[in-house]
Amino acid sequence: MSTPAFTEQSLGKRGSKVINFNSGTVSGNFAIIVAGPEGVKFESDGIVCSNKDNVIALTNIDIPAGYTSYGNFTSLDVKTGSIEAYNA
Repeated sequence: MSTPAFTEQSLGKRGSKVINFNSGTVSGNFAIIVAGPEGVKFESDGIVCSNKDNVIALTNIDIPAGYTSYGNFTSLDVKTGSIEAYNA
C-alpha cells in the first residue's frame, strides 16, 4: 500500500529547500512553507501562491520563526531570514 501524497508532503518525504536572502527568486512547486529560526521577511511580490487570497499581505512584514503556511506556492523571494519550502 502506497503512502498518500498529503502524508508524504506533511512529513517532508518529498524533500524541501531552505531559501534565504542569498537565494534570489526560487521557483518550484511547494505545498508548505515554514519560517526559519530567525523568522522571515519576503520581498514585495515575493510570494506567488495560486490558491491563497491576498498573499501580498505576507510580504514586507516580519513573520516569526515557526510560522507555517499551506498552499500552492510556485515562487518565493526572501528579503531577510530564511524559510524551508516543502515540495508538493
